[in-house]
Amino acid sequence: PYAYPNALVACDDVAPIVRSGWLRGVSALPNSFAHDCFIDELGEVAGRDRLAYRLAHLPDERACDLLRAVAARAGWVEGAAGSRGQVAGDGKLHGRGVAYARYVHSKFPGFGAAWSAWVIDIAVDPRDGALAVKSIVVGQDTGLMVNPAGVRHQMHGNIIQSLSRVLKEQVAFGSQGTTSLEWGAYPILRFTEVPPIEIVLMDRPDQPPLGAGESASVPSAAGWANALFDGTGRRFRQP
Repeated sequence: PYAYPNALVACDDVAPIVRSGWLRGVSALPNSFAHDCFIDELGEVAGRDRLAYRLAHLPDERACDLLRAVAARAGWVEGAAGSRGQVAGDGKLHGRGVAYARYVHSKFPGFGAAWSAWVIDIAVDPRDGALAVKSIVVGQDTGLMVNPAGVRHQMHGNIIQSLSRVLKEQVAFGSQGTTSLEWGAYPILRFTEVPPIEIVLMDRPDQPPLGAGESASVPSAAGWANALFDGTGRRFRQP
């Protein structure tokens, strides 16, 4: 999504090891993770505010409007940084991450659904690595919304499920295939772990309606990784 003056894109197409199933933003999430973590790293190297650096390289005005609206709701402070590995007075590491994606689906080159952006605030306990979400602001530009409440509910589902996917969900494999054989041992986010969530809906009644289905889940892993860097000072390069 970002405009670089120089870019080289290579594709290493590998045969699947296991059969893939239905998952929100199945390949969009890891692809977006690569894009949006890397723009975060480049902004850091350039000594720029992470939000301002994105906006400077994002030619899509609706995407920029969305990022600005989400940042404003989250109380974004330009140039502010988190703990970066220095433990705060409460014994925790605190970080804030921003991420953006527009979900594109169907056969290549595909077509766009809704735009989505996250600002996520987290805390890390350096003693045991325990993670906590303090707050999440997620915005979406879905074009004309026939039922805004439906869009809001769909976004909540995407946010909670993708948080669960990023933080907990995992299928284990051994030499004979899957070793995760029953749902009772499959870890998912619990009700007590659902954080405060704020939703920003862009008012676009003059624009065509777009699919709201999977878009809000796509930036989640990148938002987390960028927040983890802001808190710990370490880059996490796998979603």
